[in-house]
Amino acid sequence: MNRTHVVERAYQLARSPDCLNTGDVVKALSGEGYSGAEISHFQGSSIRADLNRICKLPKPDTAANADAEPASNAA
Repeated sequence: MNRTHVVERAYQLARSPDCLNTGDVVKALSGEGYSGAEISHFQGSSIRADLNRICKLPKPDTAANADAEPASNAA
């Protein structure tokens, strides 16, 4: 079985609207079946800071939904 490497998957999750911080990313990885040993990659301050930075970026889906709501309410 080919599974996405834990670090690559963490960055994918960080870009998703479901993860607001590194803790959310780690919880999601654990829920997807990644082991504690794999998740231990995220104990380092540099990678945690990078994931947190990405989590806080505006999400494309969120921005699109925010733009769509006022337009649909105006109609």
